[in-house]
Parts: sequence; C-alpha cells; structure tokens
Amino acid sequence: MKTIAVRTIAVLVALSVCVAPVAWAAEKNGNESPGADLGLGVASFLCSVPYGAAKVALAIVGGVTGAFTYVLSGFDKRAADSVWYTTIEGDYVVTPDHLRGKKDLRFTGVPPESSKGGR
Repeated sequence: MKTIAVRTIAVLVALSVCVAPVAWAAEKNGNESPGADLGLGVASFLCSVPYGAAKVALAIVGGVTGAFTYVLSGFDKRAADSVWYTTIEGDYVVTPDHLRGKKDLRFTGVPPESSKGGR
C-alpha cells in the first residue's frame, strides 16, 4: 500500500514538472493562448491535489488544536482564534493566477489583530 502511494506521488510530481514549462511560457508570452490556458489549468490541478491534501490535514489538526487551546486556556477565544486563523485560513487550491505570479499563495492565514484594551 505504501509503494502505491509513493508511486502516485512520484507520477504527480513528474507530471507537474512536465507541465511547468507551459506556465513559464505563458508568463513570457504576453498574449494568452488556449494551449497555455489549458496547460495552466492542468498544472494548477496537479499542484492542487497534494497541496490541498496537506492544507486540509493542517486545517483539521489546527481545528482540534484550537479547540484544546480554547478549553485549556480557560475559554479564551482570542487564544483559540490565533490557532484557528493561522491554520484554517489561507488558500486551499492552487489557481492559474498563483502559477502566473499574479496572486500570492498563502498556506497559512494571519491571525486577527488583538484588541488594544487587553483582557
């Protein structure tokens, strides 16, 4: 079972590497073509599969950790929010704009600013 997972990951990485030049060519060439759009779409899908799985795993672990933080901190929602916003917020899917460099890809979110009044 482990070898199947390793082979699948190896195939996905190989396909991503093969499709990456299409994204670079689209960036160099100012005018968009259907082939470049197709290549960017396929590349974004291939990148989104492992990236999205890792992001969902982080969000689940962060959700549980945030719940423990909430309970163990004496029901301090700000403490839990700092964990939840950092782990649950962010991008779950790689889009063609991420591959073009037009949009930043954020794996983690940014916790909200703490209130100045304090506790």
